[in-house]
Parts: sequence; structure tokens; C-alpha cells
Amino acid sequence: MRTLAGIASLLLASAVSAELPDDPWELENGYETKLLFLHALINYSFDPQWQLDWEREQYVDNALRVNTGSVSSDELLTEIDLNVNEALNDDWRFFGQFRREGFRRRPVREDQVLLGFERRWRGNSAVYLGVNPEFGKEFLDIEAGFALYGDSREQYLRLGLRAVDLNWGSKNQLAGTQEERPLKLNWALRWPLSERLWIYSEGLVGSGFERRFPDEEESPELRSQDRNQNRAEVRLTWQQPGLKERLWAVTLDWYDFEETRLFTTPGFDYDYENTQINAGVEHVRLLGDRHRLRLVAQLVVQEASSRGFREHDYERQDVLAGAFYEYLWPNNRFTIAYAGGIPDIDYDALIADNSFEESRYTDKLIIGWEYRFSDRASIRASVSQEVSERGFGGGAVQYQMFF
Repeated sequence: MRTLAGIASLLLASAVSAELPDDPWELENGYETKLLFLHALINYSFDPQWQLDWEREQYVDNALRVNTGSVSSDELLTEIDLNVNEALNDDWRFFGQFRREGFRRRPVREDQVLLGFERRWRGNSAVYLGVNPEFGKEFLDIEAGFALYGDSREQYLRLGLRAVDLNWGSKNQLAGTQEERPLKLNWALRWPLSERLWIYSEGLVGSGFERRFPDEEESPELRSQDRNQNRAEVRLTWQQPGLKERLWAVTLDWYDFEETRLFTTPGFDYDYENTQINAGVEHVRLLGDRHRLRLVAQLVVQEASSRGFREHDYERQDVLAGAFYEYLWPNNRFTIAYAGGIPDIDYDALIADNSFEESRYTDKLIIGWEYRFSDRASIRASVSQEVSERGFGGGAVQYQMFF
């Protein structure tokens, strides 16, 4: 993701040989994946109790979670989160954060890493400094921030200001200049609002970059690139004290991506935007000693457009729902579930033959198994099959561990 500007000339070398590429454009690819949201938001979503455990332990112990599953015959939704929290003495801590996300919002893989040190300041507060040790010096990020903790590190508010691609203007290989330096506000919040109600939020928002490439020898194809990407999430969780397996969770997730590129070759300039909003509700409860029910509902609203190359407008509204029944043993759980969605898609392309509308019910039948190694580690595997159209099926594996 971060090297798009650096390899723009290589990407365009293959593109300029044709009038317009017939293969799916990276930014358009995924529009026709009818089951993508059903996979990411229902079928492969983390169990709410897993999510609560992750949020609680995020700055307490070391933690790893992996979420991967098929979204097509040759592509995987892949998510990896790794947190390192290690006390060095009474005042200093080392922290590391790695996140890989693929195919949840766009059909690309995105990696983020931040390593640094935290210093206790006053009482339950601290200051921290982190960097991402990229190979290319032009892609070095630096983040400085403040953290406030409650009675334990399970309650926290962390605010950081991140300078993205700090040395890009002086270290890039394309003789480029930077008109605007990207700065991002990074935050994570988990705090009790009452005995039963908790709020969690995280996000990375701010300004993007504006870059120009006036040297035609160093950058023979790309003339300019402006880009910005923001995301934010907030979740309210109600859990009855003493009843771990009875909770409600309401989530709102926002994602926005914008990119403009101008090329020396006519016909390839574009101005692209993609905004997605997901609103979800989940409920979990025990039915007796061995039966557990999880209900999930999601509303997805997406709008995307391109002006210039591959000009189009894309709108999607999805109403999704799923019901998961689990039979419980002390260390095992068997799951059978059914999930469905009604994607209302309107894709208006400049090339009329590529336009389409879609409003057809799609669903999945899911069978899964969870094994708890301990209270600190669990693994879950599942397989699913589309029922209504007898189409695509797939498998998934989720793993979560605190160590």
C-alpha cells in the first residue's frame, strides 16, 4: 500500500500498452463480490466475547489473533493483530503493534506496524514514542502520544499524533515534492460508562498527502498523486455482571478512502472515492447450561465513484443477519449457523456493458467447532456453503491467544 507512488512507473508500464485494461481495476475489484460483506461482517466476525477479551487485554499482556477465510475461489480475507506489552522496570514499558488487514474494505492487503517505548508520567498516566521501521527511509512514521489508564490497564485512553512518511520529501526515489505532509490522530479508548455499560473506540484520521513529480526523467509516467484514508470505530457493550455469556453490543464503523492520480499518458488520470459505513447489533445469551445463542444484524452503506479513468458510480446498501447456535462442553463448542443478506447494488459504469444492478437474497449455512486450550487461548474452525444459489462455499480459521 505504502509503495504505490514508488512503483507507479512499473505499474503503468504494463497499462500503457493497451487502450484500456480489460482486467478488473484494483480500485473496482470487489464490486461484484456479492458475498463479501456477508463473509466479513457475519460469517467471519469475531465472537463478541472474544472481542471483549481482546479489548480488555490490549495494553495489559501480549496478544495475538488471526482471522482468515475464503471470500472467493482464490482469495482470502486475512486479518492479523499482534500486540506486545512488556514492562522493563517500574517506569518503562516496551510496546509493539502489528495489524494486517486484507479484503475487508478493499481488495488489497494493508500492513501497519508501530514499535516504541512508554514512560510512566504521573500516577496512572504515561507518554509514549513509537516508529515503524520501514526499509525505505521515505516511508518512516513517527508517533508521539499520551495515555491515561484507570485502576488497571484494562481501562485506557491513548491519543497519539502520527507523522506519516516523515522523510518522503527528501528521501523519495522519484524526485517528488510534497505539498502537504500527512498527519494522523491515532486513538484507542476503553472505559466504563456504568457498572454494566462499556465504550470502546479506535481510529486513525487526519490529513493525507499531496505529491508532485515534476522531473520527467525520474518519474516518466506519474505527474501527481493525492491520497487520504481514514477509519474510525465505536462500540457500546452492555454485559450483566456475573453473567459473562449475556451481552448486547452496538457497533458503528466508518471508512473513507480518496485518491487522485495524474499521468503523462492521456486517458489514465482518475479521481476516486470510496466511503463505507457499517452499523451492527449483536446479542449473546445462554439457554440453559449447554446452549448458547448469538444473533447478529448489520447494515452496510457504501458509495464509491471514479472520475476520469474507468469512470463510474457505485452504491450499495446491505441488510445482513445471522443466527448462531452453539452446543457447549467444558472446552469445546459445536456451532451451526445461518446467515443471509439482501445486497442492493447499483453500479453505473461509463462503459454501459459493465453496468449492473443487483438485489437478490444471498445466504450461507455455517458449521463450526471451537476448542479452548485454556482461558488464554482458543481456536475456531468453520466451513460454510451458499444455500439459495448452491454456489460458493468456504472455510475459515480464527485463533486468539494472550501470553
